[in-house]
Amino acid sequence: MRTFDYGHLPKGLFGGKVGDANMKVFEDKGKLDLYEQMHPELLAPFEEAARTDNADASARIEGLYIDKSRVSALMAGDEPIGETEAQIAGYAKALGVIDSELADLALSTATIVKLFETMYSYRNLGRKSRYRKKDYIYVQVDGHAQAMPVSPITAFETPLVLGGACDSLAETFGAAHASPLVLAAVFTVDFLCIRPFDEGNGRIARLFADLMMKKAGFNVSRYMSLDRVIEGDAMGYYDALNACVEGWDQGRNNYAPYALYWLERIHDAYQRLFDALEAASREPGGKSERVRAFVLGSATAVSKRQILDAFPDISEATVENVLGKMVKAGEVRKVGASRSTAYERV
Repeated sequence: MRTFDYGHLPKGLFGGKVGDANMKVFEDKGKLDLYEQMHPELLAPFEEAARTDNADASARIEGLYIDKSRVSALMAGDEPIGETEAQIAGYAKALGVIDSELADLALSTATIVKLFETMYSYRNLGRKSRYRKKDYIYVQVDGHAQAMPVSPITAFETPLVLGGACDSLAETFGAAHASPLVLAAVFTVDFLCIRPFDEGNGRIARLFADLMMKKAGFNVSRYMSLDRVIEGDAMGYYDALNACVEGWDQGRNNYAPYALYWLERIHDAYQRLFDALEAASREPGGKSERVRAFVLGSATAVSKRQILDAFPDISEATVENVLGKMVKAGEVRKVGASRSTAYERV
C-alpha cells in the first residue's frame, strides 16, 4: 500500500527551475501583503469578481459550460437549473466555506469530504460513504468494452491511504518543513492518483490547494481567479499532471512538472492582479473611472448588481450611464437578458 512522507520530499523540488519559481511567488506574496495593509480599498472590488470567475473557470477546466450571464446570476442568488449549474453554484459555496472557516479547517480527510459535500450540496447525497466505490471503469477499445483501473489504490484502501497522506501533509505543513506551495502541488498529484471520489476529484484537489495557499498567507485567489489562469492553459495543466504519474504506485514518480506548472500559474495570477491594481491606482478616483476599471479588470462578465455591491457609494444611474458608454465605445458587450444581463469585456 502506498505511503507518504511529505517531510522528506526530493531535493529537486526545492532547487533549479522549481526553486526559482517558488521564490518568485514568495516575492509576489510580499508585494500583495503590502497592498492589503496599505490599500485594502483597491483590493475590495476584486473579491466578488474573483469568486464568480473561479466558479466559472473551474467548471470549464472540467468541460462543464454555461452562459457567463448565468454564472453571474447564480452568484447573485438565483437557484441553479440543472446539474451543471448546481455544480457551479456548489463550487462557489465551497469557496465560501474556505474563506469563512479558514482557521477551523484542518488539512484532513474530514475537510476534503466537507468540500465534496458542499460542492454537491444541491444533490441528495444520502448517508452512504462519499468515497469511490469502483476499482474499474469500462471503456470502448476497438468496439469492445475493456476494464481500466481507476487508480492503483483500490476503493477499499482509499480512506486509509488518503488519511495517511493527510496526516503527513498536516504534520509537514504545520512544522513549516517545506514550501506550502510545493506541498500543495505534490499533494494535488497524490490526490488525483488516489482518486478518492467517483467524480469531482479535479475540483476538490484545486479547492484543497486553495485552502493550503490561504492558510499559508498566499491570498492571490481572493482577488484574481487562479482557476481562470489555469483554464487559459488547460492542456498544459493536464500535460503537467500526466507527466507526474509514471511510477507513482511505487513512489518513484517525478513531481517537478506539475510543481513548476503550478508555481508559474500562481505567479501569472499575481502579475494579472498587480497589473489591474496599478491601473486602478492611476485612476483619478472619479466614480465613473472606478466602475470602468472594475469592469475591464474582470476576466468574466459582471452584472450591474455586482458593480453596485462593490461600490456602495455609486448610484445605479451612474453605473448604468458608464455601462452604456462602454457598450457604445465597444469596450464591453451585453450578454444575457433581463435579470441575467451582464457586461463582458471585448
